[in-house]
Amino acid sequence: MKQIPINQDETSSLNKKAIKLIVFLIILGIITGLILSILFTNEANERIERIVDWREPFPPDADYENELLTFSDIFLPSFGVIIVCISSYLLLGLIFVYIKIFLKTGSKYIVGLLFFLTPLFVQSVFSVNTLRSLFVSSAIPYFHIRESIGFGFGGLGGILVMISIFEIVGLTILLYLSNE
Repeated sequence: MKQIPINQDETSSLNKKAIKLIVFLIILGIITGLILSILFTNEANERIERIVDWREPFPPDADYENELLTFSDIFLPSFGVIIVCISSYLLLGLIFVYIKIFLKTGSKYIVGLLFFLTPLFVQSVFSVNTLRSLFVSSAIPYFHIRESIGFGFGGLGGILVMISIFEIVGLTILLYLSNE
């Protein structure tokens, strides 16, 4: 039986181009998420100040805190915005990779993937806007409402972040495999 020698240089299977693209998109998502978080925090603090000035809808014995958002109040919303921004950039990267592949091959399968990824990207943009409105949730005076729409266990913000985390894992794998 004839044996074929294995060349060690050819067995390296890491796609460095794909890894660089993924790291670049993740860094871009983190930077964008941090910038948006700062903007959303400032906007939320302005809204809280307006509510404090106009306090009529709250009963006098309500546990309303008229303080601006602290680090602990904005940590989870900021983390959520960063995660959703990373997901958005990975989706955008996949869309561009598939457009490039489509222009080379003209495959109908790639068009189907583009029709699948484009609504996911739009949903991701809407998720950022939803998280924007949830920055003020920690200032809502009623605990049960705050927990159901905020970032508590089972709250809307927490659910959006969990979905985006799983989306990031899947998109990273898909982006890596699409750049083979």
